[in-house]
Amino acid sequence: MQLISVTIEKYAPPGNGLGFYQGKAVFVAQAVVGDKLLVKIEKEKKRYIIGSLSEIIKAAPERCQPSCPHYEKCGGCDLLQLSYADQLSLKQDMLEQVLAGSGTLVPATVIAAPRTTAYRHRAIFHFDHDLRQIGFLQRRSHKVVPVPDCPILAPGLQKLLSEFSENPELLLSGISTCYALANSRGEYAAVGCRGRFSQRNLKVLKNISETVTEDYGFGELELAAAGFAQVNPQITAIIIKDLISHCADSDVIAELYGGSGTLSLALATVATQLTVYESDLAAAARGRHNLKRNGFENVRFIGGRVEKSKLKSNLNTLVVDPPRVGLSPAVVEMMARSSVAKIIYISCNPATLARDISRLKALSPSLTLKSIQAYDMYPGTTHLEVMAVMER
Repeated sequence: MQLISVTIEKYAPPGNGLGFYQGKAVFVAQAVVGDKLLVKIEKEKKRYIIGSLSEIIKAAPERCQPSCPHYEKCGGCDLLQLSYADQLSLKQDMLEQVLAGSGTLVPATVIAAPRTTAYRHRAIFHFDHDLRQIGFLQRRSHKVVPVPDCPILAPGLQKLLSEFSENPELLLSGISTCYALANSRGEYAAVGCRGRFSQRNLKVLKNISETVTEDYGFGELELAAAGFAQVNPQITAIIIKDLISHCADSDVIAELYGGSGTLSLALATVATQLTVYESDLAAAARGRHNLKRNGFENVRFIGGRVEKSKLKSNLNTLVVDPPRVGLSPAVVEMMARSSVAKIIYISCNPATLARDISRLKALSPSLTLKSIQAYDMYPGTTHLEVMAVMER
């Protein structure tokens, strides 16, 4: 184990500390600008080093005592060594750096989360059957860190975690992970998984539902533990409100990557015609069910590859909310070729958002980036949710 002394000089996206050692950049998680640290080398390349915090030699004045007793080992959070105000400032700086790196210089602000604890309604629990432990993974490791009292878990997930901890017989042999989801009423759903995530590896857990219902203000949605659902209901509601305000003048709307209909349900209230595309057929079926159960007849929910979507010529607004990998080149080209007047891009990855905005502008110079708004969906972490609005 090689240890080196590093002074953190600045932050680097998405929020790691950056220092230097023998001419190489050193990236360290859980660091604060001004810290002098003893750093363990995890990976060394020709020009940079990835390190982990081994010891704080001298703490920066801004360093805080983390509120979670598991923070040093658990890999779930990244920024608890900073006050919440400093976390927001850091995230805004990192977002602006990422955008500037792709030639985007529009000012961006970050909307604070209404709460910084008990906000997380979606999580993946990991099991170590040999040690009979349940928790989260250690940073840069597959080792399970037992976390019986995670401060950021919503009450429903904390209840489920406690139930697993107290009744390990609920876990079937061979299950390595559990995909869990809770709603705002404290109800929970979960499904087990053996090995890598795939439908054939998912296993129903005894006496535990696979779905819950949630309401973001536009009617009840059925959401699956094994599917995609937003982590933070409070921030999700704010994002939806802003999305609807951007669509107030639109009557023909299309949505790519519609999931189970979280945004679709709200968009259906302003659109005369709404067409939703979703590659995951199970999610698309659930989305159709959610729109139908709320009485909307103005929506077509289409399951199949998003790349094969056919955008109407009379389309006013296109809403896209892709996975972290962002848009494929085929989807970028399809969007650039369309005559849609407004594109609203919602992303959980500022880096791929910035890349895709740059590609869209290169293919369609008439597109102008009007605004970017960030939302702190994950307090205590480096993650951000971002909404960009482009117009022709």
